[in-house]
Amino acid sequence: MAMTTETTPRSPAATAEAYVSFWNLPADEQRALGDTLFASDVARSTPIGESTGLEALIDFTRQFAEGVGAYTFVARTEPDAHHEHVRVRWEILKEEGSFAEGTDVLDLDRSGRIAAITAFIDRAPEGFDPDAHHEEA
Repeated sequence: MAMTTETTPRSPAATAEAYVSFWNLPADEQRALGDTLFASDVARSTPIGESTGLEALIDFTRQFAEGVGAYTFVARTEPDAHHEHVRVRWEILKEEGSFAEGTDVLDLDRSGRIAAITAFIDRAPEGFDPDAHHEEA
């Protein structure tokens, strides 16, 4: 994959594909991809908390995997895009089947990097309590 720079932004579809891939990578590979995919101060807002920066996204992935075990993050449909926004409908799969579904709205900056993520949970995991899982910013 060619490096993305401010003069060669990814297409919305390629951004969505890279975004989905990001959540399935080990931390060192997340960091390498994240440096080209996200703005340095990427903001993430979810029902369970808010965070800023690439390291917070990597830490969230680590904590999530520690809590739920092995998983695969996949796109449920082709992404939708308009202007500087990309909508990614996702599903989390575990060995025993579907774990959860959601929709993330990615706001892109002028360079095409993801500047903000707004996440919605469309189908929460069984027993999910959003008040019991708040992240630190």
